[in-house]
Amino acid sequence: MVHISGQGHDDAAADPGFEGVHPVRQTRGRRTRDRLLNAGQKLIARHAIDALAVADIARAANCSVGSFYLRFRDKDAFVRALIAQYLAEGRTATLSLYETHDDDRLIHALVIETSGRFRRYAGLIRSAIRMRMDDSTIWDPIRNSGHFNAGQFIAWLVAYHGRSLATDEDLAVRFAFQMLYGTLNNAIINQPGPLDIEDPAFVIQLERAFRLILASAGVWPVHP
Repeated sequence: MVHISGQGHDDAAADPGFEGVHPVRQTRGRRTRDRLLNAGQKLIARHAIDALAVADIARAANCSVGSFYLRFRDKDAFVRALIAQYLAEGRTATLSLYETHDDDRLIHALVIETSGRFRRYAGLIRSAIRMRMDDSTIWDPIRNSGHFNAGQFIAWLVAYHGRSLATDEDLAVRFAFQMLYGTLNNAIINQPGPLDIEDPAFVIQLERAFRLILASAGVWPVHP
């Protein structure tokens, strides 16, 4: 089995380390913060972020507005913490795939896991895309996560083939991931058809397109 290191991974959901998210040191404080984050994920799945007030989030978490501001500077910082939580979950899930798949099944698992995560967090992704219109930095960690995932896959291919990828091969892999994420984002925001993100055929075609890009560059399929 080819092992890929997850070096650099940190539990962003457990302790989001960026401006506007106040550190918590007591168990009670962490539980309240986690209730707020869980409530926020559920609310943002049903409502646009602009329609949500801090009071709505606090009420859904069964805590006070004051408790919210003890843990988050404002709603913007709260959304960034939700994004950090989403990305930490995704990174853990994606890295685990490299521990359980070392052959042709890896791409299928990657596309299935990624598509499922986009469906579960569609509301958050829509909100982040809207917020990006006013502040491009909101999208930076999401973009960086995509680059990280492409880099992990490239490292896996390098280890598997026992050679470095040529420049055009490296570009093809990175473009395959750009296509994957771009198609999922477009499906969530614009629903362009002919296939909806909830349609099982959508994932089938997405995996097919991903494989075709890699095959065109000669880096896939791989054989055990």
